[in-house]
Amino acid sequence: MITTAIRRLGDGLSYVYAVIAVLTFGEVCARYFFNAPSQWTIEVVVMLASVHYLMAGPQAYATQTHIRITVLSEKLPLRIQWLLSLFERAVVAVVCAMIGYWALHQAMKAVSITERTGSNLNTPSPTILKVVLVIAIGLFTLQAIVHFIKDLRSRNGS
Repeated sequence: MITTAIRRLGDGLSYVYAVIAVLTFGEVCARYFFNAPSQWTIEVVVMLASVHYLMAGPQAYATQTHIRITVLSEKLPLRIQWLLSLFERAVVAVVCAMIGYWALHQAMKAVSITERTGSNLNTPSPTILKVVLVIAIGLFTLQAIVHFIKDLRSRNGS
């Protein structure tokens, strides 16, 4: 259920890059053809790309499409591979939970003061991105736990 939700969220957010492309194209046209650049486009584009980037991690982990170097582990006996997989899932879950704990405090502080960029546009994108980071790392942690339980139930080590 979590894996499917993360996958669908990631697939939906992939359309953000279409919005980024349209905004960037519009900004280039406004700047070079009409000599009328906007002040908001780059901040919005960076924020949208950052949101997608943050949410891409849990999606890659959920779909097992992240980079793995398996040249050594594939040569090991199945039981050792299984134990290493369980170890990896546990480490990912613990590290993500620790990062999430820290990120939550940063996000709560940013929300309480509505942290802003300080630029001409002065958007609250730092606040938004810190909240998205907490969501992303929370999903990553949950997915690591789901993978751990699934691997544990597979009993490949037996």
